[in-house]
Amino acid sequence: MAGASAERQENGVIQEIKKAVKANAKSPITLKAGKTILQGVIDAEKYTGRQLGGSEPYTDVVIYVRKGGKTIEINCSLKGESAPSLAGGGLKGLELAVPGIAKKFMTTAYSELKTKKKLKSGDKVPDVFGEISPANKVKIVVGNKAMGGPIDFMYIGPMSVVGRYDKTKNLLTLNGELTEATTYAKTHKLYFRLRARREDQRFDPDAKDSDNTPKIYGVSPSRGDSAGRIVVTDKVPSTGVIVKI
Repeated sequence: MAGASAERQENGVIQEIKKAVKANAKSPITLKAGKTILQGVIDAEKYTGRQLGGSEPYTDVVIYVRKGGKTIEINCSLKGESAPSLAGGGLKGLELAVPGIAKKFMTTAYSELKTKKKLKSGDKVPDVFGEISPANKVKIVVGNKAMGGPIDFMYIGPMSVVGRYDKTKNLLTLNGELTEATTYAKTHKLYFRLRARREDQRFDPDAKDSDNTPKIYGVSPSRGDSAGRIVVTDKVPSTGVIVKI
């Protein structure tokens, strides 16, 4: 369902832009989302690439802008309003942004759970969070070409996209908010979040990746998933375990 909702949001943004451009006789329009205004918008399309490792790309939608006789591509990452995951690709994706940081997080999280939380094999694992340093936030949020980026803007809003086109002002207003990716990274506390892929995954102190990085989670008995999932978020619940990295 999460994938379907994301697809609905992406298609909604694209369709609203295309409708407004068509209503303006296929001429450039002005787009407003939150406090951000983009002038010269002529089209929008879904990004079709992948990350170097094969994971979902950072860029979801490309907005095309006409400026000075040239067409500029603006890469956007679209997210919902509730606890958005700001970066994907797991260990491999994060390693493309900041080599070594994902392994450091997993090793630190493992030590916290085994040594301080005294987890034993088969115990349920609480979600673990690691605060990302200011020096690495921009690299991780913006991404790079190998990650299907870099992204220029974050679009955060409802999954059901609503657009209002004012023909007299040639202005399309969307019910989400566009924020420059670098600004978002610099103005938010950001955390790695490690969680189970399946409800029945439990702590396995012996599970490791091929490079000897702790996996923390064991194999799901019901579905066979053999690792957890790492994302980047700007929210930590009261039950979350925070480690320093």
